[in-house]
Amino acid sequence: MAGLTPYTGAWTRQQAAHLLRRTLLGPKKEEITSAASAGLSGTLNQLFSTPTPWSPPLNHFSTRDPKVPVGATWVKAARDPDYDVGEYRYPSLRAWYWGNLLEHDFNIMARMTMFWVNHFGMGDVGEHRTEYQMIEFFNEVGAGNFQRIIERITVLPAMLRFLNGHTNRNTEPNENYARELLELFTIQKGAQNPNDPEDYTNYTEDDIRAAKDILTGWRHQNMWSYDQGEVTSYFRADWHTSGPKTLSHRFNNAVIQENGAAEYKDLIAVIFQQPETARAICRELYRFFVFHDINATVEREVIQPMADLLIDQNYELEPALRALLGSQHFFDMAVRGPMIKNPYEFITSMARPLGGFTSLGLNLSGSGNLRNRYDAAVAHYWWASDMEMRILQPPTVAGWPAYYQAPTFYRSWVGSSTLKRRKALVNAYTGNGLYTRHNGNNSDYRPRPFDYLAFIATLDAPKDVNELIAECVEIFLPRELEPAQLDALKSQLLPDLPDDEWRRQYSDYLSSPFNPDVVNPLKAKVKAFFRALFSLAEFNLM
Repeated sequence: MAGLTPYTGAWTRQQAAHLLRRTLLGPKKEEITSAASAGLSGTLNQLFSTPTPWSPPLNHFSTRDPKVPVGATWVKAARDPDYDVGEYRYPSLRAWYWGNLLEHDFNIMARMTMFWVNHFGMGDVGEHRTEYQMIEFFNEVGAGNFQRIIERITVLPAMLRFLNGHTNRNTEPNENYARELLELFTIQKGAQNPNDPEDYTNYTEDDIRAAKDILTGWRHQNMWSYDQGEVTSYFRADWHTSGPKTLSHRFNNAVIQENGAAEYKDLIAVIFQQPETARAICRELYRFFVFHDINATVEREVIQPMADLLIDQNYELEPALRALLGSQHFFDMAVRGPMIKNPYEFITSMARPLGGFTSLGLNLSGSGNLRNRYDAAVAHYWWASDMEMRILQPPTVAGWPAYYQAPTFYRSWVGSSTLKRRKALVNAYTGNGLYTRHNGNNSDYRPRPFDYLAFIATLDAPKDVNELIAECVEIFLPRELEPAQLDALKSQLLPDLPDDEWRRQYSDYLSSPFNPDVVNPLKAKVKAFFRALFSLAEFNLM
């Protein structure tokens, strides 16, 4: 255990691939090559650079919305009283999110967005414009200032709706958000005092009651509006509980003075004065980016130094994350490959290195292919949903059990039904392909196979069967394979044939790329190879 000591070991493609597997959603070959060349420091600089903003989602097919024509964005458009806009906005938002995952920058932002979706656990808000605001907010804040993130999420319309903050008023108090603010989002609960059922390690029930009063008066407006497009939040002073509010001994009996619309920030400032708030978020980051097992040594050598750095940097997350991702501990072999991929990671780790939608052999550019592009993306959303992960609908406000529920943690992603769905997706990806419309023709709806021969052509030595396999293992798997596993993969390309036979067959293909008698047998072997590769138990790990 080397803790947060900066990594000084070898920097090869293997280390670069490990870092990118944890910070991107399916690193591409060229990204691994770039990281290996840039070195650890240069790669971290790239990962934390400013990402390209995501363009907003569009109306991709509906001609029935009089306020939003096909091809226009709906994120600030009012609803229509005579048409259920959810018909297109629901799939549009999810397709937009998936499309951006498959095409995201060489940047940690997409991974951080997924972290925040899990951390805040918002689901079933039901207003598509506020769901978009939420994702856009997470895209924007990324690895920014944790205290500012908590301040902004507290009055975000989606959160006001989700945890009933919009109904929390002096005459009808609602403590839902106050409870989760302490229990899940910031300082977290700790062990209960055996002598007092309302006293926990880090706060008391009295603190929840005080926080509830401090948070009164906030409302959202224009939710489901037929007149106004943008959903916003505002403060009503007449709904706010007046007077000072006193916190418990857990917060040194701090008194929050009446401060109107800014009072909630005063509460949050007191919460962030507690060192346990820093430790709590560092544990979550560790479980998301490194491993679930936080034993006493990890707590002492990793979590506490991260928390100290976080506090020293006024809760800016980037320095603490840089220290973690650039540490000796992060590159220890013990934490390379023990995490089971969530469904989104499982899918993107196939699709993104292969080139995403371009590998479907479709022209998905331009306005004429808008629906094709969105339909292909939303198909991935439903695949992940079948594997028990709907990105905008975590099962609880605590997020997905894989990131908090002992002792199973990541193992909760795999069971008899979800493993069948993973296998079915692998078979689709390496078989007939994914069903899509063809180049704007809505009547031509059929499976489109991925172009594996085009992917192989991008490798460094596609004519050398052993180098080809080694490079695919490096791109797609977290660790090297045993000789027997490599032989089994090779048998898909060369069943009982010498290695030189692959060079001959591939050279024949390059000479006659349109001859079906040459191409089809080779294509079948390559697809069988990738089916075997993606079916390995190791492919489920990262």
